[in-house]
Amino acid sequence: MQGASALRLVAAACAALVLAQAGVAVGDPDPKRRIAVLEYRSGSAALPRVDKRLAAILKKRTSLGVVDADEARTSYPRLDADVVACAGDGACVARIGAKLNVREVLLVGVSEFGDVILTLQRIDVGERKVGARIAEALGDKSQPADEDLTGYLTRVMPSSDFLRYGVIRIDANLPGADVMVGGEAKGQTPVAALKVKAPAKYDLRITKAGFTPFRMSVDVPPDGEVRVNAELTREGEGGAWYGRWWVATLVGVVVVGAVGTGVWLETRSPSEVPVGGHTN
Repeated sequence: MQGASALRLVAAACAALVLAQAGVAVGDPDPKRRIAVLEYRSGSAALPRVDKRLAAILKKRTSLGVVDADEARTSYPRLDADVVACAGDGACVARIGAKLNVREVLLVGVSEFGDVILTLQRIDVGERKVGARIAEALGDKSQPADEDLTGYLTRVMPSSDFLRYGVIRIDANLPGADVMVGGEAKGQTPVAALKVKAPAKYDLRITKAGFTPFRMSVDVPPDGEVRVNAELTREGEGGAWYGRWWVATLVGVVVVGAVGTGVWLETRSPSEVPVGGHTN
């Protein structure tokens, strides 16, 4: 029992030391840079596939070009043996990152000192050094949820990595119309492309005296673009098609259908919604 307690104290001390050394060395780098997520285990079978889970979170929550270990092995057959040989040394792991043609390596370490210790090191490949690191002492049977892993990532990665954006382009048939996006004034038409946080849904409102207001909701995908063709009609000219209930539904289909296809979608009939979307 005393031996187990001593091991727990050692684990806590190791975690505290690593946390004390944590820091960000490279500021706010390119949020679309390539990064490899690799795993080094020190005699522990705990937290199986935790590196794969962390890579999946980064792919979902950031715009980084994430290379997980499975993908890396296709071009680097000796990956596992070389990671083991590095034994967590930042400069050594950086050389592996250079062979994988990535800017950074997120090295995921799993070890046991009574408790399971999960360590994350962000290694700059060009500088060949550790830019930031954290360590978490987990229970011996603890399995962190995705929310926990996301929290660890936000502590070791730059906050700018978790900000994703899309673009709204508005083409209007009239100049001088006031544009509101998500309740915020964005100037008058013609307006430049609007960079907005994504994924998110935005309410658009375009108004001009003497014309029926143009209203629409659009879903903006991360790293994607939505284009809106706004046609304002004079008040009393038969009402506006874009106030009908089916407009929002069709807009959602057009925008979502465009994500990932890389093609331009646009309706043709005057009775349909003149909205298109495409990814960058």
